[in-house]
Amino acid sequence: MSMRRALRAFGVVGVLVAGSVAGFAGPASAVASSAAGQSAADGKASAVAAAPALHVSGNRLVTGSSSTFRPLGVNRSGGEFGCVQGKEIFDGPTDQAAVDAMKAWKINTVRIPLNEECWLGTADLPPTAPSAAAYQQAVKTYADLLVANGINVILDLHWTWGEYTGPGGGCTDVAATCQKPMPDARYTPTFWSEVATMFKGNGAVIFDLFNEPYPDAANNWTDATAAWTCLRDGGTCAGITYPVAGMQTLVDAVRATGATNVVMTGGLEWTNNLSRWLEFKPADPTGNLMASWHSYNFNGCVTTSCWDSNIGAVAAQVPVQAGEIGQDTCAHDYIDQVMAWADANKVGYTAWTWNPWGCSGGNVLIEDWNGTPTSTYGEGFKAHLLSQTPGDPGGDTAAPTTPGTPTASEVTATSATLSWAASTDNVGVTGYDVVRVTGGTETQVAGSASNRATVTGLSGNTAYTFAVYAKDAAGNRSTRSAAVTITTTTTGTPAGTCSVGYRVVRDWGSGFQSEITIRNTGAAAVSNWKLGFTFSNGQTINNMWGGTPTQTGGSVSVIPASYTNTITVGGSVTLGFTASRGATNTAPTTFTLNGKTCTTA
Repeated sequence: MSMRRALRAFGVVGVLVAGSVAGFAGPASAVASSAAGQSAADGKASAVAAAPALHVSGNRLVTGSSSTFRPLGVNRSGGEFGCVQGKEIFDGPTDQAAVDAMKAWKINTVRIPLNEECWLGTADLPPTAPSAAAYQQAVKTYADLLVANGINVILDLHWTWGEYTGPGGGCTDVAATCQKPMPDARYTPTFWSEVATMFKGNGAVIFDLFNEPYPDAANNWTDATAAWTCLRDGGTCAGITYPVAGMQTLVDAVRATGATNVVMTGGLEWTNNLSRWLEFKPADPTGNLMASWHSYNFNGCVTTSCWDSNIGAVAAQVPVQAGEIGQDTCAHDYIDQVMAWADANKVGYTAWTWNPWGCSGGNVLIEDWNGTPTSTYGEGFKAHLLSQTPGDPGGDTAAPTTPGTPTASEVTATSATLSWAASTDNVGVTGYDVVRVTGGTETQVAGSASNRATVTGLSGNTAYTFAVYAKDAAGNRSTRSAAVTITTTTTGTPAGTCSVGYRVVRDWGSGFQSEITIRNTGAAAVSNWKLGFTFSNGQTINNMWGGTPTQTGGSVSVIPASYTNTITVGGSVTLGFTASRGATNTAPTTFTLNGKTCTTA
C-alpha cells in the first residue's frame, strides 16, 4: 500500500510519529509488541499438503498437475516497516498458531511486503534494527512455514531506497521508509538476485517485483509513453532524481540466478492502471510472468466498465493477481464488487491487511492475531473466502485425463497433422492445446476442439517434437501427453510471403528505441519463425520485447516470444527494442523471415 494511499485510507494527513506513519505502519504499541512466538520454529505445521509449485499456462496459474490455481488470501504487513524503524521484523507473531488462524479463513496465499534495505543491511538502518542475516532468516522461516501449511507466498518488494520529493510522494527520506515511484538501480537488482537465489527451486513462492510504481506522477502525468517506458526500461526517468531499475532489469536479475519462480509486475498509478501493460511488459524467457493489479475505492479505476477495459484485456492473455484490494471504510461493499468481478474473470486477490490495528480507518481485517474478523470489513472478506475454491469459479478443479500419444500424418515441408486418443473429464473436455517441446521449454502451436489438429509454419527437413494437453470449461488442464517427433520433408510450399515495417520510436543521440512489425501476407499461418536483418552503422540491441535477438556484428536474428510465436494469415506481430548507436543510425533495408526476403512496408 502506498504512503499516499495509506494516509487517505487511514484518515491521516502527513503526521509522522517516531519514524512511522500514524495509523499506517501500525500503532506504536502494535509495532513494539512482544516478539514472543515470532519464530516459525516455535510450532510445527499440521499434517497438510505443502503449497503447490505454480507456473504460468496461457492466462492461468496452474499447479504441477496442470490444475488452475487462483491465489486468494491476505497481505501480512510488518516486514516492510518494522526493521527500518529499528523495531522487530514482523508486527506480531509468525508462528504455527498465527498460521492456523489464517487457515481457518481458507486462505491459500499470503503476500509478504519486504524492505530492500533491511534485507541488504544498509547503512541507512537505525542501530536498533535487526541484522540483514536476521531479517533474511525471518523471511525465509515464515515463508517456509506458510508453504509447509499449504499456503502459497507472494514476496513483495514494498519499500526501497531513493530520495524523491515530487508529486505523489509520501515522504522525503532517502532511506526505504515509504513508497517510492520506482525501484532504484543502486540496491534493487541486488535485492532480487539474493531473494531469487534463496527461493529458487521453491515454485510455491511468487516474486512481486515492486509494490506500486508511479513514474507517471513523477512526470506530472505529461507523457504516458515515457512513464510506461520508465517502468519497463528504467534508467533516467523524468521527475525521479535517482537511477531507476526498470522491470526488465529486475526480471533479468531474477532469471540470471536460474530461478524460474512466477514473477509479478504492475502498471502505473500505484498499480491501478494496466491499460498498456501488455505493450510494455518485460520479456521473460521462462514465460512465468503475470500482471499485478491493486484496487481501492479511492483509485481512479473503480467501476466494472473500467475493469473490463483496463484489466480484463490483460487477464485474457496472462494471469492477473489483485495483490492488494481494500477500502477506506470498515464496510465491505467496495471489495465485494472487486471480488465479484475478479471471480468472474479468474483473477486472484489478497486483501489489505492481516494486522490488528483497528478498523476505524478501514483496510484492517482482524481484531487480534487469533483471526477474529473486524466488523464488517473482515467479516465480509472472510465469508467470501470461505465460499471460494483455489480453482476457477464454479468449484470444478478436476483436470481431464491425459490425452493419448499423438500420431502424425500428412507431413510436408511446412505442416503436419496430428491426432490422438481423446481425454475424458468429470464435466466435459472443451478442447486441446498442441505444444512444441524443445528441451525443457514448450510453446503452444495449435488448438483444437477435437482430437485432431494441423500444425503449420514449419521449416523443411527439420525435426519437431509435439505433445498435447486437454482442457475443460473451468480452465483445468490435463497432464501432458507423451510426445511424438517428426521430421518435415525437404520440399513444399514456403512458409509464406511477408512484409516488414520498421520505425524509430525515439532517438536520444547515443541510443534509440525502434519497432518492427511483421505481417504475414501468405496463405498459411507462420509459427516458430526467425527474422533476419542487418545494421550498417554498428547499432547494438540492448533489450528486446516480443522476441529474443542474437547479434553478431551488424547481423541480427530474432526468434519469437511465446505470445508472438504464431503469425496468422493476414495478421501481424510487433517487436520493440532499445539499442545503442554511434554518429549515424541508418535503418535496415532488408528483412528475411525463415530465410525468405520480405517486402518492406
